[in-house]
Amino acid sequence: MEKLEIIPLGGIGEFGMNCMGIRFRDEMIVVDAGMGFPEETPYGVDISIPDFEYLDEYRDDITALFLTHGHEDHIGSTPYFLKKFNVPVYGSGLTLAFVEEKLNEHGILDDVLMHRVEAGDVAEVNSFEVEFIHASHSLVDCFSLAITSPAGTVIHTGDYKIDDTPVIGKPYDLKSLGRIGDEGVLALLADSTNATVPGRTPSEQAVIPDLEDIIANAEGRVFVTTFSSSIHRLQLVFDIAHSLDKKVCLLGRSMMRNVEITSELGLLNIPHDTEVDLKDARQMNDEDIVYLVTGSQGEQRAAMWNIATQSYKGLSIQQGDTVILSARIIPGNEKKISKMIGAIYRHGGNIIEEKRRLIHVSGHPSQEDIRIMTETVKPKYLVPIHGEYRMLFRHQEFAKNHLGFADENVVLIENGDVLELSDGSARVTERRDIHKVFIDGTRDGEVEYDTVRERRKLAFSGVVSLVVMLDKETKELLNEPDISLRGVTRVNPLNGTLQSARDSISEAIEAMTFKDLSDKTWLTENLRVHLKRFIQKETGTRPVIVPTIVEV
Repeated sequence: MEKLEIIPLGGIGEFGMNCMGIRFRDEMIVVDAGMGFPEETPYGVDISIPDFEYLDEYRDDITALFLTHGHEDHIGSTPYFLKKFNVPVYGSGLTLAFVEEKLNEHGILDDVLMHRVEAGDVAEVNSFEVEFIHASHSLVDCFSLAITSPAGTVIHTGDYKIDDTPVIGKPYDLKSLGRIGDEGVLALLADSTNATVPGRTPSEQAVIPDLEDIIANAEGRVFVTTFSSSIHRLQLVFDIAHSLDKKVCLLGRSMMRNVEITSELGLLNIPHDTEVDLKDARQMNDEDIVYLVTGSQGEQRAAMWNIATQSYKGLSIQQGDTVILSARIIPGNEKKISKMIGAIYRHGGNIIEEKRRLIHVSGHPSQEDIRIMTETVKPKYLVPIHGEYRMLFRHQEFAKNHLGFADENVVLIENGDVLELSDGSARVTERRDIHKVFIDGTRDGEVEYDTVRERRKLAFSGVVSLVVMLDKETKELLNEPDISLRGVTRVNPLNGTLQSARDSISEAIEAMTFKDLSDKTWLTENLRVHLKRFIQKETGTRPVIVPTIVEV
């Protein structure tokens, strides 16, 4: 019986870093190569990417990278993947336009073979046939993938929602999905982001009435901040502004670039004489201009943050301004967004969030969308992907309680699992711990996992420096060990603990042999462990210990 292996490297039990290997015999294709925004950001880390070293053992098997759509959590690590595995890349025109910019920045654009595909195309890569199915989402030019091998067909939904009236493009291609479902689907790998939300996800057009009302009745300037990749939303802002005889000014590099790319590709249609540059916008009456701005997540280097807190190219929030936050809050960004909102209020602006008005809708499937997807595909096995573990679990529960799936036919997996699928079974045959790889954006270099862990320890527990001076010839202790503290709690120089630590180090050195003291590497590590244990026993804290041996 032929078997297929599903190997997720990221995106399962978390938001971001979506990446999955699909292997048949000795062939593997990879779906998506995304990035994430880690909680470790305060420790000098800007983004995280999957640990592609995990795929080294499959190096000779990997034949292609397939990209479902152009969001950063699905394409952000593509350059890093292709530096390790130079294989052909398949994606839509918009997706590859975004990717080309990244590859150019990394200096590898000319080395990569890219295949632009359209909905309905089928790519044949050795034993795999991959059909690209048009999917509706908050971005445009998106695909779900029907991946067929001799072991059967799996559907990878990518990010989707069943939008019957999208602003740009056609509705989700349920007809093709149904055809494939009728032919038989082994497994459905399905988006779980809104598995906790009942009903249908509203259409992108649902935000039109409130957006139009807010923009029409604002007395001062209007700033709309949203994801620069939310092309449906950008189209709506242009259309509404045009209908109200207002102009639109773009602020933020990614906003300008994405509008340029999608316009060139014919995906975004900007009404004639609607867009103006900042120089012209400054000359207009406040009520005649709408600013379309990056930075909906409170990013401190983005335009909206600077407008809210200080100024951006001379623009700052003033009394009577209206800021429309037309985006969902990505988990982990709540504090940054709250600070930005506070700054807007402090400077006299008014902010409209999705809790107050219908100015944002999700790009992911709610429970009834999940029902439509699942009943159309009719898979033998359901594998929830894309979302935190609670979402995967609720997806599983919904499938069992409302869609008639048996326990053994819904499989929960995590990053590092190897899920083996065949016509007769679906089981995890191996589990591996996968660390993230962190990227320091200031140097565009990788930061080791252990380095970030050490930075975290320094931040929470502080550091203790130990300097020991020995006679170079006799190895005798010349002075009392010097111990200094930075950020360490519960160690008070006045309560005797520090002196006891010095005495303990001195006693440990006196008990060592000449041979022990001559091995500098061994001695350094031994003193580090000795002082660590002493401080932990005396105070309960676990600071980082940095010993230095000086021979005179």
